[in-house]
Amino acid sequence: MADKGEIFNLWAQPPVDLYIKIYLFNITNAEAFLAGREQLKVEQVGPYVYKEIMTHENITFNENNTMSTTPSHPLVWQEHMSEGHREDDQVIMLNIAMLAISHLTASHPFFVRMALKTLFVSTQAEPIVRTTAKEFMFGYPSALARLGNTFLPNWISFEKVGLIDRMYDFSTDFETFYTGVPNPALSGLYATYRGETTLPQWQGDHCSNIEYASDGTKFKSFIQPNETVKFFRKSMCRPINLYRVGEQRTFGSLKGYNYVFEDNAFDNGATNEANKCFCRKGDCQPVGLIDVTDCYYGFPISLSFPHFMNGDVGLQQNITGMNPDPAQHSSAFVIQPESGLPLSLSVKVQINMHFKDLSNFPTVSKFSHLTAPMLWFEIMMPSLPDSLDSRFNFYLNILPLVNPLGFWLALIVGLGLLGYAITRATLHMSSYARQAANISEGKYARANLLQNLTGGATNQVYSPCELKLIDNSAGANKQHVIGRSTVEDLAFQERRRKSAYALEMEPALSDAGASSDEGNECDTLTLSRNSTTSSSCIEVEHCNEEDDICIECFDENALETELAGSSSGGAEAKHQLAISFASSGFASSPSSIRSSSSNVNVGSSDGKGWVPYAYPHQFGGTSPKHA
Repeated sequence: MADKGEIFNLWAQPPVDLYIKIYLFNITNAEAFLAGREQLKVEQVGPYVYKEIMTHENITFNENNTMSTTPSHPLVWQEHMSEGHREDDQVIMLNIAMLAISHLTASHPFFVRMALKTLFVSTQAEPIVRTTAKEFMFGYPSALARLGNTFLPNWISFEKVGLIDRMYDFSTDFETFYTGVPNPALSGLYATYRGETTLPQWQGDHCSNIEYASDGTKFKSFIQPNETVKFFRKSMCRPINLYRVGEQRTFGSLKGYNYVFEDNAFDNGATNEANKCFCRKGDCQPVGLIDVTDCYYGFPISLSFPHFMNGDVGLQQNITGMNPDPAQHSSAFVIQPESGLPLSLSVKVQINMHFKDLSNFPTVSKFSHLTAPMLWFEIMMPSLPDSLDSRFNFYLNILPLVNPLGFWLALIVGLGLLGYAITRATLHMSSYARQAANISEGKYARANLLQNLTGGATNQVYSPCELKLIDNSAGANKQHVIGRSTVEDLAFQERRRKSAYALEMEPALSDAGASSDEGNECDTLTLSRNSTTSSSCIEVEHCNEEDDICIECFDENALETELAGSSSGGAEAKHQLAISFASSGFASSPSSIRSSSSNVNVGSSDGKGWVPYAYPHQFGGTSPKHA
């Protein structure tokens, strides 16, 4: 817990509806009992309901990871929950002050007892009195209490005696709780009570150690199925262990388990040997009682379960009106084990007065060796308020799902983006590879078409790995591309200009080769042939020092038909067509070929023409260095 933090604020002022329901045992046969004619007869009256405003005040953080505080538990009357009962209801109850003084002095010397008898007569004290419900619970005027406060201030520091008033007196208490550093499971649990980890009225850790106990605000976190938890409240005067029973239960949006008091919690060692340390000063009370005299100002007070449930049979037989019922009188806590948050609680305890031999005081002698019930109470929290239920539902149920869901969602999105990026890159690389393959295949296809048109081998088809088109032969001083005279060069330039003009008039034809030839001052001739499909491609490109190649294709059968109709013969037509394409820098569909061949007119005064670079030796040129 951190100062002013959310969990700290919930602990300091729990926003819960905590109530105490009180049932009084009204005596119905006071005269007959005091006369010795009947045993004590009582009837249960109530409930009288108060809301408990539980707070931790004056909180100080210590250097040892603890918090010191003063507890405060003011009560507010809840008439609408009291089922028609009122604080001013008349009841007949035990005179606590008179019976307590008689019990404490019963074995004192004779002169002490005589003085007390005189005091009882002068104050007209009676062992059974009529009072209102509120006066009995929170104190009524008593001459004996005033005298005790006057002459014995260290024993009785109050002028009015009321059981609930004394039970909720926290004015002298100070407590220390763990903050949860370094162990969050211990946050909100007791470190010390009144500066000690043990209670002074008991011997041994089993009975006296309150360290790691809960005051009911929050229990230990991360409780294991077979683990017990500890509960301590001043009104019970002892720590008590709780253990899990039954199946998981649902309260609102949260789930928890039932935790009940340990078996034989009030057996004083009769069954559980460890409980013998609850025998005050070695005097063990009957099974079902625990002597808490030291916590109630020396008054002979014993605690039990309501109606002496699970107690010695004699306790019930000595009092008429006891009707123990486990369904109505059992205590239970519903705890959410991960957080230690109580989802519901119901703590039911009965307050009794026990007496030893009082035969030395005739007016109270009928109470000798009797345990008389006075009231029982239930501290209850039916459920968490809706605001707190919603908050812890988010913390305990929704948030644990959101964290892994967010992780996996982020992982899936990340993998998706990575896959998308890889796919995009692969598609781009595949596209570039196809374009490169088309360009490479086109270069060699043009060379093959040139060979075919100029009379090369009919089935000579070159692939990129079979032909190195341009290379220098040993001893050669120049590349074997095209040789022509100066006059021919002028004629060639003119034809190139006209062909370029024809391309401009046919943009669809020029677009195909624009990307590869743009910006290069070259002569282009494309030649290739595919024997399977009878299709041909043509292109040649002659640069100043380099040769590069592009591709255009057409149907060879259509070309043969076209060439057969020309007046100069097939071989010569092919030769002239090659020259036309070389000068124009393109070749395309049969229609383009026809257009180009019809405009070709190449002459040579010395009988020399250009030499195709694929096989220059077939046209009178020199052999290439590599084939």
